[in-house]
Amino acid sequence: MSTGLLFKEWRQNAWIFLFIVIAFIGSEAMTATNTVDMFNQNYKYYQSEEFQKVNVDDQQLTPNEIKMDLSLTPYDFEGNLALFFYVFLFLGLKLTVFEKNKQMDYFTYGLPYSKNQIFWHKLLIPSLIIFIIVPLIISLRFMYIYQQIPELYLPNVSDSSMYIASFSLLFLFSFTLAIAVGYLVGDIIAAGLVAIGAVASFFYMFPGATTNLIVGFKAFLEGKSLADVDGGAVMLFSALPTPLLSGSMVISEFIVLIALSILMIIIGWYALKTASLENNGRFLMNNKFRMPILIIGSIYITICLGGHYSKFNYESLITTTQAVTLLVKMILIFIVTATAFWFLMYKWKTIKKL
Repeated sequence: MSTGLLFKEWRQNAWIFLFIVIAFIGSEAMTATNTVDMFNQNYKYYQSEEFQKVNVDDQQLTPNEIKMDLSLTPYDFEGNLALFFYVFLFLGLKLTVFEKNKQMDYFTYGLPYSKNQIFWHKLLIPSLIIFIIVPLIISLRFMYIYQQIPELYLPNVSDSSMYIASFSLLFLFSFTLAIAVGYLVGDIIAAGLVAIGAVASFFYMFPGATTNLIVGFKAFLEGKSLADVDGGAVMLFSALPTPLLSGSMVISEFIVLIALSILMIIIGWYALKTASLENNGRFLMNNKFRMPILIIGSIYITICLGGHYSKFNYESLITTTQAVTLLVKMILIFIVTATAFWFLMYKWKTIKKL
């Protein structure tokens, strides 16, 4: 570990590190107080004479129903945690593509350190924030809430611990994805659009789209309806972060996030090692990545759009016409996407001149 490199990273980025920590503290403090205030208001209402007057006859709530209504899950005091997916995404872009376009990396590469050292030192401070400071702040928020609200109405400690770990992994994935994109893409605007699109689509489109396609084609090949195949619309690949925000997450989703984060780190590391500073400002820092990104990106977007917008009657059989129509749509999406990527990869200079 080099204190010189760490000091350089701190000197260049201290303002954003401190901003993230302060903003996170403020956000969690606001969430904690709002949650307690909301619970107290609801609790007082159920104890009030006003409620006793309306809680009669057929619409009368039982004590157990009142308890269920007052009970909280981690999702109920989520606050602004989802917003910080994009904060850590911006942090990753700031440490990579922003610095490249500001030519800060010319100074860094002039120092007597290898690219390996530069890469790992760049990850160190954000990792401390994600794995130490963030869990600590969320834990303090939970401690405050657990002191102010009776335990009867709160989730158990194990649920809270899983909730904290889940968001730490989500923040890690957002950050490492931005690192990978930042080292692959040489243009600030392009890198930002790619990173935001990748995170948003992975969290909110890809899981559901994948499930729709798998279940849909399985139903078609087996001659069954969707209702008969999926057993009640069970997601084959649960959408992230929906299971996390509802206070539950299975081990497989932890593994997926960890594996994807490691993959992003490897991609970022390799992209940095093979990048040429002459490509700063271009769409890609390494021309060897053109074709793999074109193929993988086109397939990914085809799955997202094709599966997300596939329309089938849940109770009816999928006809051959519907299946063929979907395939044709996906082929057209792939062709259009691949063409767009081709222009971005091979005609970037021409596009920027327009």
